[in-house]
Amino acid sequence: MKRHFPLAGSILLATGLLLAPTTIHLQTATAQQVAPADDALRQLYNDKRRFEELSGAARTALERRFGPKVPLRAPAYPAPVPSAEVPLDGFTNVLVNNPAADRTAQDTQSETTIVLGSGSTVVAAYNDSGSFLGGASKFTGYAVSTDGGTTFVDKGALPTVTGGDAGDPGLARDTTTGTIYFLTLEFSPGNSLKVFRSTDNGQTFSSAVSNGSPGFPTSTFNDKAWITVDNFPGPGNGNVYLGFRPFPVSGGNMAFTRSTDGGATFGPSGGLALTGSATGDAGGQGAFVLVGPDHAVYYFWYDSGNSKRRISVRKSTDLGVSFAPKVQVSANLLATGTNGDLGLNGGFRTNSFPHAAVNPVSGDLYAVYNDRASSADRGNVYLVTSTDGGATWSSPILVNDDGTTNDQFMPTVAVTPDGSRLIVGFYDRRLDPNNSLIDRFSAIATLSGGAVTFAPNFRVSSQSFPVVIGQDPVVNTTYMGDYDQIAADNAFFYSTWGDNRDSNSFHTNQPDVRFAKIPVTGTGTITPTIASFTPASGPVGTPVTITGTNFTGATAVTFRGAGATFSVNAAGTQINTTVPTGARTGRIRVTTPNGQAVSATVFRVTP
Repeated sequence: MKRHFPLAGSILLATGLLLAPTTIHLQTATAQQVAPADDALRQLYNDKRRFEELSGAARTALERRFGPKVPLRAPAYPAPVPSAEVPLDGFTNVLVNNPAADRTAQDTQSETTIVLGSGSTVVAAYNDSGSFLGGASKFTGYAVSTDGGTTFVDKGALPTVTGGDAGDPGLARDTTTGTIYFLTLEFSPGNSLKVFRSTDNGQTFSSAVSNGSPGFPTSTFNDKAWITVDNFPGPGNGNVYLGFRPFPVSGGNMAFTRSTDGGATFGPSGGLALTGSATGDAGGQGAFVLVGPDHAVYYFWYDSGNSKRRISVRKSTDLGVSFAPKVQVSANLLATGTNGDLGLNGGFRTNSFPHAAVNPVSGDLYAVYNDRASSADRGNVYLVTSTDGGATWSSPILVNDDGTTNDQFMPTVAVTPDGSRLIVGFYDRRLDPNNSLIDRFSAIATLSGGAVTFAPNFRVSSQSFPVVIGQDPVVNTTYMGDYDQIAADNAFFYSTWGDNRDSNSFHTNQPDVRFAKIPVTGTGTITPTIASFTPASGPVGTPVTITGTNFTGATAVTFRGAGATFSVNAAGTQINTTVPTGARTGRIRVTTPNGQAVSATVFRVTP
């Protein structure tokens, strides 16, 4: 997509006049976009507690409307720094969006969703600040691959519609008709969830959108929506279900709507409230809706309606007409910040919203979430399971196997159609001793008779990347995405995530969307990698700690050919060794039965 910026701005960039830091002001809605409900939405904007409960996309939408909460300072524009496209564990990290389309400092693509089309088509969608240019009421982008994820074509913005699209995308597909549904928040006034439809395998989406949340007043902002389709044969097949959180002038409850006519209309008007004063649990956030093979509808959410924070679920056995009382899914959460914020290093907001999946064969349920383990270990990923239709849930299973107090956060989960494999994907800081740089990791489990058996975690990203917040002039200053998603067939898992490794002419690190195609059998031959070592120099006999991945079974550690004695930790992520006799300045090499890893920098042997 071509994104144009004003001529004056292009002249300034060409002459280098913007190299010095300069204040950037938020682009706000035009007078024509301002609705009578502005006073009510301004109350939501001014209410610190309720504003913090909003999703990143909703916060950004209100800031675009009423101005930034915190003034932004533009960084000096550095020269681009190329990214090393080196596959790790066999996974090529494919760019989903086209960075060349980012012609201004509005260059953020993040918060990803993905769906498989027919044949080899993969459709990915994401928040896209580059769509919000020239007065356009848009904040969402998407890309399509027709070769199974080897390459993607950035399709730009969605069609222009009344009310616009404000991000928080969700994708779902009706496997009977082939229709792909694309859900977004509304740009203005915010009470209508937009449901776009594609009948050409995701190549285009119609401007004839549906209102997924009819009957809400313009004083309500409907937020953090999720969409799913019943693809199982029998009654309910083709039904479309939405979960979301309305934010009226005060209060607000988790809400649900459905469509029984292929997404043309949704109801009931005003939504079906699933929390509230009647059930003593008003509030909540982070809806996640899925359908079981018996057509049961499950509505998961982050339950903040009482003094204990937890993940809860309600179940419908009548195709979404009514729901049984809620069931507690998780243990009481230790993360008690707004929306379960973990309080991680770097200043970006996090949450404890659930993602869930159903086994299409057995009907077993799997839910994932992150939580604090202690004051020192502020982010771990957990999975819980139910083998009785959500009536009871297992004790939490710790998914990350790093054995450190470094952070893991924002998980998602998917199951293969044959019900034999499960994947959990998440962000991970285990490779950085300073617990700052981020990678994408995953864990694959085999499923049998209700048992979940995980293989070791593996790295998916081929390069670590830093936190990036507060640089895009139209993005909330603590936002770095609220979720990601993985899709599956019986051969591969298809994973997207937000990735900040690359540079452009505006920012040292630009948020992009990356993709990896992961065999359902796991990494197969798992090659070792060296992320770092410490210290960087020393004489013979100096203890050296090597950090990386897949060191299990290591057979040799050498310092420029000189063999060293060593030990490997249980997780296979750390080697303790000493500089051997005969070592010379050079690279460190680790050999395992699955291959060799060579350090990117040299160890300097001193006298």
